[in-house]
Amino acid sequence: MKRPPSQIPNLSVRQLRAVAAVARYSSFIAAAAELELSQPGLSRMIRSAEEELGTSLFERTTRHVTLTSAGVEFVPLAERILHDLELSSGVLRELKQQARGHLAISCPMAFATNMLAELIIKYKRSRPNVVVNVHEGIQNSSIGLVRSGHVDFGIGAPTEPHDDLVIEELCKTTYHAVFHKDHRFAARDRLHLSDLRGEALVSMPPASNMRRIMDGAAAKAGFRLDYTITLNTYSALAQFVRRKMGVTILVNTSLPNDPLLRSLPIDPREFHGTLALMRLKGRPMSEAALGFQEVIRAHFSRFAAAEKARTRARRG
Repeated sequence: MKRPPSQIPNLSVRQLRAVAAVARYSSFIAAAAELELSQPGLSRMIRSAEEELGTSLFERTTRHVTLTSAGVEFVPLAERILHDLELSSGVLRELKQQARGHLAISCPMAFATNMLAELIIKYKRSRPNVVVNVHEGIQNSSIGLVRSGHVDFGIGAPTEPHDDLVIEELCKTTYHAVFHKDHRFAARDRLHLSDLRGEALVSMPPASNMRRIMDGAAAKAGFRLDYTITLNTYSALAQFVRRKMGVTILVNTSLPNDPLLRSLPIDPREFHGTLALMRLKGRPMSEAALGFQEVIRAHFSRFAAAEKARTRARRG
């Protein structure tokens, strides 16, 4: 039964558990019950382990089962191996549950300024060790990062089909005028695009999606919007509106939560867009990315329901 000392025995986890159980109970009957095996099946498993090791681990009599000197040496080793395997499998389970990992996403600046923080905070509560990198920018740069593979996925408002991207709609977006609570608009319950004629507007640059859509709608209606301050960040927009320097226009997914500010949707309601998840076709998603996407979908499911309720209340 002797093996060459350099050869590593080929023992299974089931065999190691069998050896540890018999040693713990000093009984094949009790060990077989714990492992849910028949006693003959357990005996065969122990014999095969001993043959693989090249030595006997147990002395068997009709009344007692005791460890041999080899068994006294081997059983602590078997228990340590089983313990280490259990710890390692726990680490792998954590990885599968997104407890660790890296996540990179792209999104418009307006979304990152307001709604994104809430989503990341919720995500990090259950996955504190995931490193999250956010790339903010205008719509075209967000799509470019998805297309180049620099991010796992993007959140954006695509205005045209992209054959190389998978686009999953999260919600419909509408445009809102945002103003100081002391502004005359605060007494209104609705606004039309024409109400913004001659109004001092604080805005992002002309290349932004919002500017292109609203400028086109105003031109179609026969007038031009009056942009008196143009900025490059959405956080700066809110600062100027707080100081009563004008009105700004934002989509409903980017409205600031500020007690000094109010907002109203702009009619006609055909001014709308779509906020969507965007990923490159064929790109596999990591567990961390899949987990964050689930958080996003759940959030927007609630958001859409709340928007419908608000619309019904306004119409009522």
